[in-house]
Amino acid sequence: MNKSEFCLFGRTLNNWQLYPNATEGLRVAEVCLGGVDTNEPMSCPPKPCNNPAYFIGETVDVTGQLGGYNFQWAWSFGWVAGQVV
Repeated sequence: MNKSEFCLFGRTLNNWQLYPNATEGLRVAEVCLGGVDTNEPMSCPPKPCNNPAYFIGETVDVTGQLGGYNFQWAWSFGWVAGQVV
């Protein structure tokens, strides 16, 4: 395989798209949608909050691609939240 054939093979492979035609459902789900909406502003009531609520990890509506991205989000967000409590 020469260099141009190898590059063509790489482009073809990188552009290959797979489309799922079914799902196994929540029984085997690795990622579920839903949770605390990140588009809504959250704040305490007008008077000062003594015990603010922090939402981290899988309780927040953030979904990434499979491959550890959701775990990384949950762990990183948890660490950051832990720095401010």
